[in-house]
Amino acid sequence: MDWQIFQILLLLTVKCSSVLINSTNKKLVEKAVGGGAALDCQFTLAPDDLGPLEIEWTRLSNPGLTEDPVIIVYSAGQIYDNYYVPLKGRVHFISMDPRKGDASINLLLLTPSDSGTYRCQVKKVPGIQRISVILRVIHAPSKPSCHTKGTEEVGRNVVLHCNALEGAIPIDYNWQRTTGPYTLPSSARLDAVAGTLHIPVAEERDSGTYSCIARNRVGMEGCFLELKIIPPSMVGMVAGTVVSSLLVLAVITFSVYHRYKCKEEMVEEDTANDIREDASPPKHRRLAITGDVSVTSSTTDL
Repeated sequence: MDWQIFQILLLLTVKCSSVLINSTNKKLVEKAVGGGAALDCQFTLAPDDLGPLEIEWTRLSNPGLTEDPVIIVYSAGQIYDNYYVPLKGRVHFISMDPRKGDASINLLLLTPSDSGTYRCQVKKVPGIQRISVILRVIHAPSKPSCHTKGTEEVGRNVVLHCNALEGAIPIDYNWQRTTGPYTLPSSARLDAVAGTLHIPVAEERDSGTYSCIARNRVGMEGCFLELKIIPPSMVGMVAGTVVSSLLVLAVITFSVYHRYKCKEEMVEEDTANDIREDASPPKHRRLAITGDVSVTSSTTDL
């Protein structure tokens, strides 16, 4: 009997609530920080809905709060959007005239704190309907860095790395070749999770420009890398050139230092000679012997 009463009440409620919202209830919307989000709420009115149209968007409160804060309202042909301070100036109806069946709203300049559940209520006596939309604001990948590990030499193992320091996981990495032949080396192995591209036995023809795209659910960013695989002989040649340059530099440095020291010693010798020429003449010593006592006297030549 109780079930029959419930069915009767349900039928009465449906009959009274002739407003029909066509949008999906509890739809999940994921958007990037700094972007915008459209929260959908499309509705249809019935001929017997004779009262004034009212549209109200609220944000469902966290457990423990007494009421849900109102975000934006359409009532009696007027729009009121100054209720909710955190979204003030960042929320508006998408339609210029919501009476035509579009109560959707746009949220601008999203921040992580805007994440939550939002409820759309459409009321026109005797009908009233509600739906909820879940908004999740997350970070898109930051600009990744592209670099290599390993000697960029023919026959060596070369690894291309791509890494975005910020962004909501999971982040998918994809390497591409942006210069002819525009295909990855046949021996290359891509790890989309780690962001690496392994070229186990590099060849000269693997040289070129590569790009990496870091992508998650709300955005993507990329970087470029110039790879140049050189023969082993060129590696030795480059190393020999570097060593030769260092030796020449060392010889020049030693030569300059040696000349400087010689010049410094010559200056010191000239200075010593000048001092000896300007010194006072030595005193003459006269020795007088009287008995067992030796007397030494000195006189100064004038």
